[in-house]
Amino acid sequence: MKSRHLKVMRLLNRQQLLTARELAEACGVSLRTIQRDLLELEANGYPIYSERGPAGGYRVLPNRLLPPLALREQEAITLFLMIDWVGQIPDLPFGALRGNLAEWYLHELPGDLEVKLDRLKGRVRFARPDTPASPLTRNLLRLMEAEVKGEITYETTSGRRTILIDPIGLTFDRNRWYLLAQTERGLRQYRVDRIEQVTETTIPSKRMTFEEAEHLNEAGEQVTVLLELTPLGERLLEGILPLNEQRTWSVPRLELPFLGRQLFGLGREVKVLEPLALQEEIRGHASEVLALYEH
Repeated sequence: MKSRHLKVMRLLNRQQLLTARELAEACGVSLRTIQRDLLELEANGYPIYSERGPAGGYRVLPNRLLPPLALREQEAITLFLMIDWVGQIPDLPFGALRGNLAEWYLHELPGDLEVKLDRLKGRVRFARPDTPASPLTRNLLRLMEAEVKGEITYETTSGRRTILIDPIGLTFDRNRWYLLAQTERGLRQYRVDRIEQVTETTIPSKRMTFEEAEHLNEAGEQVTVLLELTPLGERLLEGILPLNEQRTWSVPRLELPFLGRQLFGLGREVKVLEPLALQEEIRGHASEVLALYEH
């Protein structure tokens, strides 16, 4: 499909009536070109209909089913394999896709390509997700759609906690669902399978995106934090810093005193390798605790 055709469909998918002239101006082409495009889209099965008269124009039929994208053979094969893998991920927040979408897509393809994909299905394998049950992904998605803050009941190593969050988004990483949220303690990441309840509040959300959260986290002078973690330390760190394979984080320098207090509470399960300033923060907390027991 031409990129201009995709733009026309995006404009019409907004469920508004647009004249051919308005579509032509939006796409930067002549009226005659856009009329040819509309005829070509209709011929390919796209549910476009026109209304005649002074107030007429073009729109897309409501409750429509769109035809498959026009893809090259290798693109179609790649897309099928990816859809098939995504269908294995449990608790997708967008509804039940497991198994159905890939098969529907397969049967909409030309017969010879369907045969080729049938032969490949058993010859290409992605790592099967071992994701723990995370049924509240949909509740969190609804919370974001409502554009309000929420309260989550979260299972920590020291018991259940109720936390006020401003949700930013869901991430599927290392076969786990994670929620990134803004809290009174800053940006925090939570394992969705450990969230036991999600409750909406009436407090408006700031509607922060992942990109905006990254910019916020990078505000001011940054220092690199490098940690050494035990398996228990990995779990204890959840809710303090977003986990990553490199065990390296960029943290605002102003947050080091607060981060030092949090990491000190994790004991020997987490060792600070860098920076020296954070090591000094933890040594300071240790000295204060030891002083309490000196005679």
